[in-house]
Amino acid sequence: MKKINLMIASGLLMFSMLSAAETRTYQYPQANALPEDSTTNLLRDPALLNGYNVNMSAKRFADAWFSKTNERERIKADMYLLGVADATEGSVWCGYNRLLPSSMHENLYAYFENLSAVKENQRASKIIIDALAELAPCKGTVKK
Repeated sequence: MKKINLMIASGLLMFSMLSAAETRTYQYPQANALPEDSTTNLLRDPALLNGYNVNMSAKRFADAWFSKTNERERIKADMYLLGVADATEGSVWCGYNRLLPSSMHENLYAYFENLSAVKENQRASKIIIDALAELAPCKGTVKK
């Protein structure tokens, strides 16, 4: 009889312990969604940088690059400029050993600030390439 009472007491004790236990579901940490117009990570939303940003007129590039109110457009213009400069370094212009990025920006700013009506409709990449070729030509290359 003692054995049966001990088994019943043990069973009740175990049952009470199990009923007091809580079941939890682990929640993995998640990042909060960024606002749609956030510029902290431009490439997070493909609508912020798209195929229409590659065929840019010089006027559209200048408007975006000079914008004081639209940081996203300024970033796109900077990315466009860096892409053109990177693709043409060493072939069209000699490179950053002859033209520092800060000097490049200052000089290109003047080119785009004084665009003629004809040049406004040209591709921004052509204006950038022509300006870089003039600003930092490689030895032995002919100026246009």
